[in-house]
This record gives sequence, C-alpha cells and structure tokens, in this order.
Amino acid sequence: MRVITTLSGLPSETVTVTEDKTDAGKTESTTAGVITSTTLRDAPLIDQKFQDALPLLPGVVRGPDGTLNIKGTRPNQSGILVSSLNVTDPVTGSPAIELPLEAVETVQVYSNPYSADYGKFTGAVTTIETRAGSNDWRYLVSGVLPRPRWRDGKLFGIGAVTPRIAIGGPISKNKLFFFQSLEYRFVRTNVPSLENLEERQRDIQRESFDSFSRVDYVVNAIHRFTVSVSVFPQKLDFFHLNSFNPADTTANFHQRGWFLALNEQAAFKSGGLLQSSFSVKQFDADIFGNSTAPYRITPNRNFGGWFDRQHRESRRYEWLEVYHFAPRRWHGSHGFKTGLNFSHTTFNGSNTSNPVRVVRADDTTSQLIEFVGGGKLGRWQNEYSAFVQDKWSIGGRITLDLGLRFDRDQISGTNNLAPRFGFVFLPTASERTVVRGGVGLFYDKISLNTGSFEQYQNLRVTGFAPDGVTVADGPRLFRNTAPGGGLENPYSIAANVQVDHRVTERLLLRVGYEERHTRRDFFLEPVTQQGSTLGALLLQNSGRSRYREFQTVARLRLQEGRNIFLSYVRSEARGDLNDFNTYFGNLRHPVIRPNQFGKQQFDVPNRLLFWGDFGLPYDIVATPVFEWRGGFPFSLLDETQNFVGARNAGGRFPQLMTLDLLVTKGVKIPFRGKKYKGRVGVTIFNITNHWNPRDVQNNLASPQFGTFYNSPDRSFRTKFEFVKF
Repeated sequence: MRVITTLSGLPSETVTVTEDKTDAGKTESTTAGVITSTTLRDAPLIDQKFQDALPLLPGVVRGPDGTLNIKGTRPNQSGILVSSLNVTDPVTGSPAIELPLEAVETVQVYSNPYSADYGKFTGAVTTIETRAGSNDWRYLVSGVLPRPRWRDGKLFGIGAVTPRIAIGGPISKNKLFFFQSLEYRFVRTNVPSLENLEERQRDIQRESFDSFSRVDYVVNAIHRFTVSVSVFPQKLDFFHLNSFNPADTTANFHQRGWFLALNEQAAFKSGGLLQSSFSVKQFDADIFGNSTAPYRITPNRNFGGWFDRQHRESRRYEWLEVYHFAPRRWHGSHGFKTGLNFSHTTFNGSNTSNPVRVVRADDTTSQLIEFVGGGKLGRWQNEYSAFVQDKWSIGGRITLDLGLRFDRDQISGTNNLAPRFGFVFLPTASERTVVRGGVGLFYDKISLNTGSFEQYQNLRVTGFAPDGVTVADGPRLFRNTAPGGGLENPYSIAANVQVDHRVTERLLLRVGYEERHTRRDFFLEPVTQQGSTLGALLLQNSGRSRYREFQTVARLRLQEGRNIFLSYVRSEARGDLNDFNTYFGNLRHPVIRPNQFGKQQFDVPNRLLFWGDFGLPYDIVATPVFEWRGGFPFSLLDETQNFVGARNAGGRFPQLMTLDLLVTKGVKIPFRGKKYKGRVGVTIFNITNHWNPRDVQNNLASPQFGTFYNSPDRSFRTKFEFVKF
C-alpha cells in the first residue's frame, strides 16, 4: 500500500494526469483499481474507513476472519507504503496504519505493478494519495451525532460515537500550506448470534484516535518540502467475538503507533527530478485475554480465558532516493528513473501462553497443549534495495516498461534480482482499444516474527485415552526448528493480459486474465518420531500458492465525475494452509495439524459487483452497492480437532448477497446571519435482509453440526456533515 503526497502545480510521483481518476493512461502497462475521495464521501461504508471501500474493487474481498484479501493473497503478502515509505508492521508484515477518512484523496490498488520501484510483496500493492492544504480554506465536521445501541427494540446506551474534524488552508498564500484531520471512534459492533447472552457480552468494542497532519512548503517553483505525521492508537476489545467465542474467551488487541515522514522534491534545469524521503515508524502491540480461566476447546465452542499474551515494540527507520532523468530520445522516447532504499527495523517483546485443553464431546480431555520456554523475543535487520526503470515509447503506439530491482535483507543474506517487463499496444489509430500486460518477478519481505521463530515457546503435547486420564501419547516436546541453511525470501512470478475498449466516450469495457505463482512461502509442519518423546515444529520455506483470475468490467459515466461499475470475477486461490501467521500472528491457533495444499479460506470462485454514484435533482446523491458472490470454503473437524478429509473441502458458506444504499442531500445551515453548506443523509445496509452467515458449526461431534450463524441484520445509519471540501 503506498500513499503519495502531491501539491497542486508542482511535480509529483504521478506522471499521467487524466480527466477522470478512474481512467487508465494509454502508456501504463498496469492499471489500478481506483477509489476517489468522492466515493469515500458518498459510498455506504460500514465503519467509515478507507479500507471499507477497497471491496468496491474487483478482486478484493473481506475474508472470513475480517481481513482484506487482495487478488487472492493474505494481508502480509501485500505492500503498504506512505509517502513511498513502508509502514507494514515489521513483526507480522501486515498493514499497520490508520488514516482519518478525510485525509485520503484517492486509493489505488495494483495487482501486478511492473514498475521496479515497487517491491517487498508477492501479492498486491495499494497506493493512497493524501490531502494537502491549498490557498482555499476547507473544513469538515462530521459524525457529531451519537448512534444509539438498540437491542430487540430497546435502547441500551450508546452504540457509536465517531466525530471527525478536518481543516486545511494556507499559512502563507502560495508558499506554506497545512492540513489537519482528527477522528475519534468508539464503536460497539453487535454479534447477532449471541442474543442469549447479556448485553455486555455481545459486542466487539473499538476505541481509537486517528490524527493526520501535513505541512507543505513551496520553496520555489521547482522545489518543495513536505512533513506529515500520523498518530493512531487503538483499543480493540473482544476482537474475535463470534458464535463460538463469547466475550470471556476472546482476546483484546491494543496498539499504539505513530509515523513521521519527510519528503523533498527538487526539479533541475536539465529536466530531472529528485525525490528524497525519510521516515520513522513506531508500532507497539499488546494482546491479552479477558479471563484467567483455563482455555478449553470443545466440539461445540470454546471456554475459559484467551491463552496467549503478547507484547511487541517495533520501530523502522527508512531512507529513499528516487531520481527521474530528463526524457531521452533513441528509437523513440525513454523515461528513465533509478532509486535506492535503506531501512533498519527492530523488534523486542514477549509471547507467553497458558496451557490449552482439547476436550471431547463427553467432556473428557483428548489433548493437553503446554508451552515451554521464556518466550522472550528480539530481532533486528537492515534491508537494502535499488532499482532501474525505463518507460520506452515507440512510435506513439507501443510502450514498454523495462525494469530491474535488487533486494537484500539481513535475515536471508541473499541477493535477489527481480526483472520486470510490461507493455502497452494501441492496435488502432483511433486509440479506442488498448492492449496491455506483462510479466514480472516479485520478492517479498521476511517479517521479524518469522526470523524470531526459534525464540518462541515450544509446544509440549500430551494425548489421552478415551477416559481422559490415561496418557496415550507423550508428553512430546516439539522444538521450534528453522531451516538449517537459513531463510530465503518468498517470491512470486505474475503475468497478466488485459484489453480495454472505449465503446463511446462514456462507456468503457475491460476483459483481463492474470495468474500468479508464489514460491518459498513460510508454513509450519509438526513432525513426530515413533517411540520418541521429542518432535519438531518445522518452519518450512518451501510453501507455494497459486491465484488465477478472469475479470470483466464495464464502466459507464452518466455524469461528469460520477460512474457506474459492473464487474464479474472468476477466480481460484490455492496454497499451503499452515501459513506461519495463522499460528504465530496476532490471533494464534494453538492446535497445529499436518499441512495440506488446498483452497485458501478466502477463495471465491464467482463474484458479481455493481455500484455507482448518481447525482439526482435537488442536490441529492444516491450510491447503491450490490454484491453477489459464492461462499467461503470451510473444513470438517472431529471431536479431537483433527481435520476430516481435505481441508477447506467440507462445504461452502451460503452465497452472499448484499444491497447497501447511501442517500444524501445538500442543505444550507444558517449560523450568525450566514448560510453554510452541509449534507444530511441515511445509509441502509443489507436492504433485503438477506441471510449472510459468517460462522458455521463444522465439528461433526456437535449436535448443531452444519448450522450457520451470525448474519448481519438490516441496519440504518444517519449522516450529517458540515462541510466545505
């Protein structure tokens, strides 16, 4: 994910300027899915976060665990950059930054960016352009009305309070600008399937404060300097509350983070442009339970208090230099750029766990899992990158992207060279049809928790006979064991081809196919030796995954700046299923069974998406979003928590269908003899109240086996903004 800072009238990293931000340039070998600030303002977003808008793009789904899966990848396989700088969590590699909604200008998602300046991912990369101040004063006040907490037709206090404030303008006209956005959030999210519990046990609770500050200094017409600061502490309590984990059994996730970025852009008389960036990112996290009772896993549900306790402190320093050469002529025109990147990351913390019991249907103990060792963690590393890139335009009809990237980090100690090739071809003189595509090699980062694997506590597993008392196997100690030859960076080989055809000035049709093969992923494999009390939990560096996608998109522009999108995606996501972060990430799974290769838990074979924003008379804007897709796959378990048959082959959730709608109207607000602009509106989620369950009882020993739970009900939200943006 990348955030690009821009200032009107000055050179920026975005070279192609188009009339509509959803248009793809005719010289770009990779097209991005684009979410504009208009969409962020007008779309029905459940939590009013920019992440909520990403599923409006083809190939982006929110998985069964609530995380975003972009183009068939796990969150830690994608990149996240702010001002061209990496802001992933150095420990897990997952996205770890929050921005207030009004701080975001545009969001762009690239599946296969063939430009060599993108690196440290095997999946996708998202770019976000942030707002800057200007010579015009702008402001927004929103979310000031608290949302009541209704349960069964009765009022139970406050459901949400989410005030947002944004202001931007000139400190010195044409010279110094600032932008500031603040957001406080207190939100309770109901879990419908827990209606038989007390009110305090039925909600996931989030409290956060997000701040984004930016100052732009225009030194002269060809030189500028930008400082941006983000602060994003958050408390997420009962964060995996669901049908089988009541409040006392869940964990809390409290995080504290800030990010400081300094960016300088300087143009030269030769036509070159130098971009210099430096950043510091701090991200700390604590994960802990809500009860001290022993944790028990049964066929029906889980009992006791969350077993795992984590404390993490991490920091990243990063420096980036990118130089764009003046255009050169040789058998066409060439746009060269080159860059260097260095980062230093550190991690200190601890991870300790209490014993876990696996219990049969008759309440006898099947397995006791204990954790041995101090759990003291610490790791640091330096990372180095360099790249060269050439955009070669030939005769106005052909454009080639030729790039080479070099990456090296301290954990792997290997030199990785990643060539990239992209092309654009205009087959007709009218330029209404654009054929584009390419192939590239992409190397991923190695997260610090992966590099610290042997420092984590070891597992000691004891198996019991049917009486739950007699020891049948063990106790066996599984030592954490990393590959003897050291770790190597995961990599993917990705390719795509896409045809865009502009039928009319208002109608664009797109057909595309892409395929990605990932190798050297990290997964876990428990290994036992007959008759021995010792085993090994092997960190394997030979994991693989595959993603295939066929995509069709139609975009109709009925009004200036407003579009209607209809897309269909046919896809397949398969891979090794004992992913490292599943067992050593934020939400650890204590039961580790042998690895299998199969459907990913976020695999969606078919997805149809329709949405658009409509400008209606009387300053009314309506934005409907309709989605239909196949259900996620799930596995079958027996009473001892062993998989029955192939994993993720036990069935699928029912097909999902949702229809959401936001309607707003502009109003004039009188204040002290003047009238100010505002907008009022209402959002309806799941208008048809379709059954879209999020949980399934997949244990064969449960009387409720095969029952689906936890479908969001139809809900209403009001909206009020006092705005000049």
